[in-house]
Amino acid sequence: MQADRSSCCYLCNSRDVRELWHATDKKFRGPGKFTYWRCSRCGLLVLHPRPTDEALSQYYPDYVTPVQPSSSFRQRLKRMVAEDWYGYGTDRAAFIGLLRKAVTFPLRRLLHQVPRKRQGGRVLDIGCGSGGYLAFLANLGWTAYGVEPGPNSRGYAQRELGLTVHQGQLAACNFPDQWFDVVTMWHTIEHVPDPLSVLREIRRILKPDGAVMLSTPNIDCADAVFFQDCWYALDAPRHCFLFSSRTIRLLLEQSGFTISRLWYQYHPTVPARSLLYWLEEGGMTRTRNTLVRWSRSLELGMAISTPLRRLLGQGDTIYLEACMSPSEAGA
Repeated sequence: MQADRSSCCYLCNSRDVRELWHATDKKFRGPGKFTYWRCSRCGLLVLHPRPTDEALSQYYPDYVTPVQPSSSFRQRLKRMVAEDWYGYGTDRAAFIGLLRKAVTFPLRRLLHQVPRKRQGGRVLDIGCGSGGYLAFLANLGWTAYGVEPGPNSRGYAQRELGLTVHQGQLAACNFPDQWFDVVTMWHTIEHVPDPLSVLREIRRILKPDGAVMLSTPNIDCADAVFFQDCWYALDAPRHCFLFSSRTIRLLLEQSGFTISRLWYQYHPTVPARSLLYWLEEGGMTRTRNTLVRWSRSLELGMAISTPLRRLLGQGDTIYLEACMSPSEAGA
């Protein structure tokens, strides 16, 4: 790994790395300007210089996201989808099974982050936040573990949800070799200063037939191309790396993984908030403030325009599932 990422690419070691954007913390209004560099060979986008961990802490509000009880309508509906489409169901009469599948068919994509059922499976969620995702998997029968640096979020997950959540970084947790069936990182890989090391540690603690599942912003999407440093998913300075499908594949291959499934999502929040940032940056404060009052309608319009956005290119978020490369699984 090169210490000076502005002169040598983190992934492909190319020296053709150039300044691309100067960005500010538009989400929480933290101080400072931050520079992103792009590799001309592979396209990886990197924050350089990266603030120290101590300096970065001021840009991470440690808020708690309350989790709905499993008895709520939303959670019960999600469980129905998991039972009907992800292998968590029990045997039932053929007619009832077909009827339920017909009802839950339009909702099946809402749970694309749920791994297929594994008997007695262990799952680890890195950057688990307040633990809502882990609590849902625990209710489906998984033995659930989390890693979360934020003390308030971690405390809520431990105290209110009864989850096992470790403090700090993954390497410090000292999990046993080949311990987990699934490891997930939802919008986490772009935050870590050394993703190769994290993925190699995941490879160590993952069973040979296990899977890693993750999501990350897609730097090749139309929103990023148009809004540039005002792109909502840039999220300076919290995001150290921004990936495309090519660079996330390269990262995983260098860590000993092979992607088995990759797909994209189109979130209405990303273009809507990007537009607000762009208007504010351009001095169109009055227009921006008017749209803020209609933000829900703006996001609804972006959701309706998803088919058009599909025509413009890839989605704003990459989701993937990967397994160990054959040589690694047999090691």
